[in-house]
Amino acid sequence: MSGHSFKEADSHFVPTEAAPLEPLGDYESEPASQTPAALDDGTVATFLYARVHNFSAACQTMGAAELTSFVNEVRRILSAAALDLGGEIAQRRPDSILCVFSHNPSDRVPTDAKRALHAAILTVHECVNLAARVAARPQAAGTPALSMAVGVHLGVAEVTPRAVNKSHATVHAAGEAVEIARLLEVVAADMHWSVVASLGARQAGGTRVDAGRCGTLGLPDDSFLEVVEITGLVPRKGSTTPQSHYESLRESLRKNQQLSRSAVQGAGHMVIEDYRLIRKIGEGGNATIYLAQPFAGGPTQVLKVLRPDNGDRVMGLQRFIQEFALLAGIEHPNVARIFKQGFSGDSAYIAMEYFPVGDLRSRMVKAMDPGVALYYLRQIASGLEAIHQVGIVHRDLKPDNVMMRQDGIVAIADFGVAKQVSMQITDTGAGESVGTPYYLSPEQALGRPVDARSDIYSLGVVAYEMLTGSKPYRAETAQALLQLHVSAPVPVLPPSHRKLQPVLDRMMAKDPAGRYASASELLDALEALGA
Repeated sequence: MSGHSFKEADSHFVPTEAAPLEPLGDYESEPASQTPAALDDGTVATFLYARVHNFSAACQTMGAAELTSFVNEVRRILSAAALDLGGEIAQRRPDSILCVFSHNPSDRVPTDAKRALHAAILTVHECVNLAARVAARPQAAGTPALSMAVGVHLGVAEVTPRAVNKSHATVHAAGEAVEIARLLEVVAADMHWSVVASLGARQAGGTRVDAGRCGTLGLPDDSFLEVVEITGLVPRKGSTTPQSHYESLRESLRKNQQLSRSAVQGAGHMVIEDYRLIRKIGEGGNATIYLAQPFAGGPTQVLKVLRPDNGDRVMGLQRFIQEFALLAGIEHPNVARIFKQGFSGDSAYIAMEYFPVGDLRSRMVKAMDPGVALYYLRQIASGLEAIHQVGIVHRDLKPDNVMMRQDGIVAIADFGVAKQVSMQITDTGAGESVGTPYYLSPEQALGRPVDARSDIYSLGVVAYEMLTGSKPYRAETAQALLQLHVSAPVPVLPPSHRKLQPVLDRMMAKDPAGRYASASELLDALEALGA
């Protein structure tokens, strides 16, 4: 390691003066030095977990004496503000710290969350100052910049006394709330938000804590936690602390975001900015589907999120971006609306229209009235024409992907995003199969290239099912079903629908050349029949 020092005069790192704290009178309801009144299982508290990123890389550039001073300064930065604001150390490592800000039931207004968030901001501020001094050293050239990430969560955990020394009580903390605070630190690093707080902690922090962006974190148990970016402090009424102090804290949080972009990402946690996730509603292909409410207001939407653990993530992301670019320009009543594409931490998503009425499948429990079936057929064909005009082939057209609006208008959804076609038959125990290739064109069954005429074939299968209440082909295995698509004759409609047989024959022709060349041509044929 290099023998150069931070300060040439004595070859030791000399810490700078800590950032000033606002007078603790602001927290008069709970003195900063007070030990929690109750340390039983199930303690309500605010937990702060902070970590200095690229700590080891910085250490590799230092000699022994310099390293000792640096490690001690990091230790001081991690603990000073927390201890001054009444926090207690539950775990301390060279580059990280877990602190507990306990809730005192006797307080008129609980201040544990406010103190924790204040400590988080001050800790980031001091880390940014340290990062500047470390980066200014010649031997630091090419070394990733120091940055800090902090997670703050208000919750219940087991907090018990462990030891006491002259300066503070040391506690042991364990439980879900502690793990969430640790997870929020990871989110802060992934999102470059400096300080990430759970919504509960932010709300309990009061009006003096400023918040920025909002998002929803997917937890391992498939539940969701709303999270908020902490961006600064607002002076209390009558404060004598200079306004420049608060501006300096805000600037440090912004600077830390810039520094953190050099930190290693890839934790794989799903975090969606700007949306409150309501529930998971599906999964398939390369994406997971969520029902979500924009924080900014407006209608409930569906988020199709590219999974962080997607094996071929680069190719998947390229398709995601490419398809959105095509779909975003489509404004057609028979095509599901695409609101936006977003990138949030390690996740990419597309926000789409939500259809609370359900899909066409729900209307197909039996043969439809011919007028209704043709009404839907024309709408689907019109939607296909719109997407075909921009070069999109749906590839998976089926009743489940035709959505219903409350006014009776149908819209094609799930196009061009998850292109995989399920080839597995799953017996439901009632003679019905789900996820089967009932709607595949012969060329799809043979693994050949497809174009718009493939969707025309699939629409023919849907039309037959709407008119008759049954699928045109059935088989015991997926392979046998595929063979029927390739070689079986086009099914015959009941005599009452005889005039539509020529249309179905062309839609479901085995050779794509025998089909309608476009959905527009199909619509012309239906109009010529008066259908």
